Amino acid sequence: MTDVDAHTVRFQCPKCGHELGQTIGNLKLGKHMQCPECGIGINIDTRRLANAAEEIRRAIDKVPPEITIKFFR
Repeated sequence: MTDVDAHTVRFQCPKCGHELGQTIGNLKLGKHMQCPECGIGINIDTRRLANAAEEIRRAIDKVPPEITIKFFR
């Protein structure tokens, strides 16, 4: 199974547009973030994020370990 929590989510600061990045695992911890550029406080809805991460895990678990491709002429 792929570790979804290690995936980095990139987004922009809602005030200054500075590009930010955090792993899903860090975002799920629910810590208050602060933009290093302008200092604005940023809160993430961790409940929705946790639900989305779980949906991603379930989708990845459904992917077969091997896929065969056949070519026809």
